[in-house]
Amino acid sequence: MTGDGIFAVALAIVALDIDRSPAGLSYVLAARIVPTVVFLLLGGAVADRMSRRLVMLASDVTRGIVVGCVAVLLALGRLTIAELVVMSLLFGVADAAFSPASTAIVPEIVPEGLLVNANALRSTSQTVAQSLVGPALGGVVLAVIGSAWAFGIDALTFAASAGFLVAMRPGPKRPGATVSPLAHIREGLAFAARNRWFWVTLVAAALANFAAFSPLGLLVPLLVKVTLHGSATALGLVLAAGGLGGVAGSLLLARLGSPRRQVTAMCAAWGASGVAIAGIAWAGSPVVVGAFEFAVLGLLVFGNTLWYPLMQKLVPPGLLGQVSSIDSMVSLALSPLGVLAAGVVSGAIGVRATLLAGAIVAALMPLSLVVPGVRDPDRRMGAGDGTLPAVE
Repeated sequence: MTGDGIFAVALAIVALDIDRSPAGLSYVLAARIVPTVVFLLLGGAVADRMSRRLVMLASDVTRGIVVGCVAVLLALGRLTIAELVVMSLLFGVADAAFSPASTAIVPEIVPEGLLVNANALRSTSQTVAQSLVGPALGGVVLAVIGSAWAFGIDALTFAASAGFLVAMRPGPKRPGATVSPLAHIREGLAFAARNRWFWVTLVAAALANFAAFSPLGLLVPLLVKVTLHGSATALGLVLAAGGLGGVAGSLLLARLGSPRRQVTAMCAAWGASGVAIAGIAWAGSPVVVGAFEFAVLGLLVFGNTLWYPLMQKLVPPGLLGQVSSIDSMVSLALSPLGVLAAGVVSGAIGVRATLLAGAIVAALMPLSLVVPGVRDPDRRMGAGDGTLPAVE
């Protein structure tokens, strides 16, 4: 994740250096999301049928090789936008396997009563690395030794991650799925359709990701580098400020534990994160952008960290990888279009206006709470028995 934080800064700077228009960077970012969305259902089926540790290991090795090839091409001066798009496509395929496996492996190694705290710790470690330390290092690496080294360092961190996964002691053998992959996918989709708290939240998240959260990867670099004429170091520090906010949000949740009305708190945090994006839209300096980025990521991570324990408690263990892949697929389904649309719209009406429009959509996320069934987990917890609803 530290390497990915370096990668995020390097990818934006290199893409904008090759093609200064918003379209070039939007193609690169969308190319990473599209295959992830397309292959997530298959990735979830694989995660439920095979060792989740080995699935994560294969994904790490693949992504390390891909990023290493980009580093070599960049060092040779032969890297183009087209090659960055191809790299993003391959990277996205490997992400589709890693994401559901990494979520589904948590209940295998953590007692149920500690799932919220464990997910907060997991979120903290990821956010510190990917959104705080990584971007700050990325800005320094780009300024001091160059962009090829930034991609090369990221490739080495995948090798380190693979080494830790090799050293991980496997837990008790988990029974694999007994039905065909297609039938397993159907079982996961049926679970999602039966549980309104699940699918309504995913639809709301998909709309917010399309309009607000996914375009931030494009719009914040454009705002800092092009509109505000900031440096690579400034962009790295802005992204690191967001990471610091994410750490604060997850640590707060780790300290307090799960709120009694978990779904309500989650949706409220996501809506407030949208309001903070409006602050980014009006920011007049990288320092102000960084301050609001802190708020955006802090609130977003707070909500996300509440969501994962809900799934891990309410989804049958044998379906968790599949349902986790449905979660990622639906919530990210519109993200590639959102990034592409943000590139076009920002070129027409400006970066600030595009950010503000997305902020309005994200701020409306708490309206999903008025849909019957969405707050069922909260009502059951509020009944005083201390348990979550039975799995349907």
